[in-house]
Amino acid sequence: MIKIRRLSEEPGTKESEEGSLGVNSIDVILKREDIQAFSSRLLRISPGGHTAYHEHPREHYAIVIRGRCRVETKESTAEIREANVVTIPSGVPHRFFNPGNEGLALLVLNLFPVEPKQEQGATIL
Repeated sequence: MIKIRRLSEEPGTKESEEGSLGVNSIDVILKREDIQAFSSRLLRISPGGHTAYHEHPREHYAIVIRGRCRVETKESTAEIREANVVTIPSGVPHRFFNPGNEGLALLVLNLFPVEPKQEQGATIL
């Protein structure tokens, strides 16, 4: 049986990370015990709002669903619009900023690296 969720009707959770302003987050794929290498969130960012400047070991694919998004890293700044996707490699400090006058809806897909398993002194990938 298929399931339908109306993300526009879900309240989401206010991002409380220091340096974050006007960001609300919804888990698109709900947590599952059988999948650990992928997650996704819908970020709703108010005009002038932004995520905290941060980095992590996972890789991001961010797709603009509505509005405009400025992606800032130490090396570059790029603006993406609806139906554009930006890839942010793991370990790259970045933040998402809404430079527009309307709300930004940003779908963020997270790919987690495979952690090597240790078996009897050998590393297995």
